[in-house]
Amino acid sequence: MEKEKICFIYMPGPMPGRNPMQGINGAGFFGNLFDIYTEDKYISTLKSELERRKLNWIVQRDNTESDIEKIIEQKIRLLVCAPGLKYQFYKGEFNKDNIIYLSMMEYVHNITDPVIQRIAELENEMQA
Repeated sequence: MEKEKICFIYMPGPMPGRNPMQGINGAGFFGNLFDIYTEDKYISTLKSELERRKLNWIVQRDNTESDIEKIIEQKIRLLVCAPGLKYQFYKGEFNKDNIIYLSMMEYVHNITDPVIQRIAELENEMQA
C-alpha cells in the first residue's frame, strides 16, 4: 500500500511582489532569522513520530514554492504550515480541513500532536 503524503509548507504561496527565492540552505523565514528553529527540525521530529507509531504516512519539505496546483498534482493528502502562513498561503481547491496551521509554540517545541490527531481522524474516515 502506498504511503499517504504530508507536505510541510514553510513559505507563502506565489503572489505578485513576493520574491520566490529562499535562503541559501533552503530554510524559510524563521530558519534564517533565528538560525535554530528550522523546518528540518520539525520535519525530522514528525518523521520520527510517524515511524514510532508505525503510521503509513511520509512527510516532505515543500518543493513547489507553495504552489497549490503543484501540491495537488503530487497527491499530497495533508499540509502542515509553519507559523505566520494562515493568511499568506493560497489553498485553492485543497480541502481546508486537511491544512494544519502550526502555532509558534508548536513549531518551536516540535509538537506534532495536531498532525497526529488529524492523521487519526483521516484514517478513521478511510475505515468507515
